[in-house]
Amino acid sequence: MQTIHLEKFGKVLISRPAGLEAFNAIRPTLDASEPMQVDFKGVLAVTPSWFDEFLTNLAEYAAGDVMLLPTSNASVLAALPVLATARHDKVAEIIQRFLKEISITRHSDKKN
Repeated sequence: MQTIHLEKFGKVLISRPAGLEAFNAIRPTLDASEPMQVDFKGVLAVTPSWFDEFLTNLAEYAAGDVMLLPTSNASVLAALPVLATARHDKVAEIIQRFLKEISITRHSDKKN
Protein backbone atom coordinates (compact mmCIF):
# COMPACT_ATOMS: atom_id res chain seq x y z
CA MET A 1 0.00 0.00 0.00
CA GLN A 2 1.26 3.44 -0.94
CA THR A 3 1.01 6.19 1.66
CA ILE A 4 0.62 9.80 0.58
CA HIS A 5 1.82 12.14 3.33
CA LEU A 6 -0.03 15.41 2.74
CA GLU A 7 2.40 17.27 4.99
CA LYS A 8 4.92 17.20 2.13
CA PHE A 9 2.67 19.77 0.38
CA GLY A 10 2.62 22.10 3.38
CA LYS A 11 0.97 22.48 6.73
CA VAL A 12 -1.86 24.67 5.41
CA LEU A 13 -3.46 23.32 2.24
CA ILE A 14 -5.69 25.84 0.52
CA SER A 15 -7.05 26.59 -2.95
CA ARG A 16 -8.16 24.40 -5.81
CA PRO A 17 -5.11 25.21 -7.99
CA ALA A 18 -2.77 24.20 -5.15
CA GLY A 19 -4.65 20.89 -4.75
CA LEU A 20 -4.24 20.15 -8.45
CA GLU A 21 -0.58 21.13 -8.31
CA ALA A 22 -0.04 18.76 -5.36
CA PHE A 23 -1.67 15.89 -7.22
CA ASN A 24 0.32 16.57 -10.38
CA ALA A 25 3.52 16.66 -8.34
CA ILE A 26 2.92 13.28 -6.69
CA ARG A 27 1.29 11.42 -9.60
CA PRO A 28 4.56 10.30 -11.24
CA THR A 29 5.55 8.55 -8.00
CA LEU A 30 2.29 6.58 -7.69
CA ASP A 31 1.41 3.14 -9.00
CA ALA A 32 -2.29 3.10 -9.97
CA SER A 33 -2.41 -0.67 -9.56
CA GLU A 34 -1.64 -0.47 -5.83
CA PRO A 35 -4.04 0.75 -3.11
CA MET A 36 -3.34 4.20 -1.71
CA GLN A 37 -3.82 5.76 1.67
CA VAL A 38 -3.79 9.44 2.56
CA ASP A 39 -2.10 10.52 5.80
CA PHE A 40 -3.08 13.87 7.33
CA LYS A 41 -0.38 13.82 10.02
CA GLY A 42 1.35 17.20 10.28
CA VAL A 43 -1.32 19.10 8.37
CA LEU A 44 -2.75 22.01 10.35
CA ALA A 45 -5.55 23.03 7.98
CA VAL A 46 -7.06 21.93 4.69
CA THR A 47 -9.87 23.60 2.75
CA PRO A 48 -12.64 21.69 1.00
CA SER A 49 -11.54 23.14 -2.35
CA TRP A 50 -7.93 21.92 -1.98
CA PHE A 51 -9.00 18.49 -0.85
CA ASP A 52 -11.72 18.22 -3.50
CA GLU A 53 -9.25 18.89 -6.28
CA PHE A 54 -6.58 16.59 -4.85
CA LEU A 55 -8.89 13.71 -3.94
CA THR A 56 -10.92 13.89 -7.16
CA ASN A 57 -7.80 13.44 -9.25
CA LEU A 58 -6.38 10.79 -6.92
CA ALA A 59 -9.64 8.80 -6.92
CA GLU A 60 -9.83 8.88 -10.71
CA TYR A 61 -6.19 7.86 -11.04
CA ALA A 62 -6.50 5.01 -8.52
CA ALA A 63 -9.97 3.89 -9.68
CA GLY A 64 -11.31 4.67 -6.20
CA ASP A 65 -8.83 2.45 -4.35
CA VAL A 66 -8.00 5.17 -1.83
CA MET A 67 -8.28 5.10 1.94
CA LEU A 68 -8.12 8.10 4.25
CA LEU A 69 -6.19 7.39 7.44
CA PRO A 70 -7.86 8.28 10.74
CA THR A 71 -7.24 11.80 12.04
CA SER A 72 -8.46 14.10 14.77
CA ASN A 73 -7.67 17.19 12.68
CA ALA A 74 -10.72 19.46 13.04
CA SER A 75 -10.09 21.09 9.66
CA VAL A 76 -10.14 17.72 7.89
CA LEU A 77 -13.16 16.52 9.85
CA ALA A 78 -15.06 19.70 8.89
CA ALA A 79 -14.09 19.64 5.19
CA LEU A 80 -14.85 16.01 4.41
CA PRO A 81 -18.60 15.95 5.19
CA VAL A 82 -19.02 19.02 2.97
CA LEU A 83 -17.45 17.14 0.07
CA ALA A 84 -19.33 13.92 0.78
CA THR A 85 -22.72 15.61 0.60
CA ALA A 86 -21.83 17.65 -2.49
CA ARG A 87 -20.63 14.70 -4.54
CA HIS A 88 -22.07 11.39 -5.74
CA ASP A 89 -19.04 9.57 -7.06
CA LYS A 90 -15.90 7.71 -5.98
CA VAL A 91 -14.78 10.68 -3.90
CA ALA A 92 -18.02 10.57 -1.91
CA GLU A 93 -17.59 6.81 -1.41
CA ILE A 94 -14.03 7.26 -0.12
CA ILE A 95 -15.14 9.95 2.30
CA GLN A 96 -18.20 7.99 3.46
CA ARG A 97 -15.97 4.98 4.28
CA PHE A 98 -13.67 7.27 6.25
CA LEU A 99 -16.54 8.92 8.15
CA LYS A 100 -18.06 5.54 8.96
CA GLU A 101 -14.72 4.24 10.28
CA ILE A 102 -14.19 7.38 12.38
CA SER A 103 -17.70 7.02 13.80
CA ILE A 104 -17.12 3.36 14.70
CA THR A 105 -13.76 4.19 16.30
CA ARG A 106 -15.21 7.03 18.35
CA HIS A 107 -18.12 4.88 19.47
CA SER A 108 -15.84 2.07 20.62
CA ASP A 109 -13.52 4.56 22.39
CA LYS A 110 -16.47 5.88 24.40
CA LYS A 111 -17.32 2.37 25.57
CA ASN A 112 -13.79 1.76 26.88
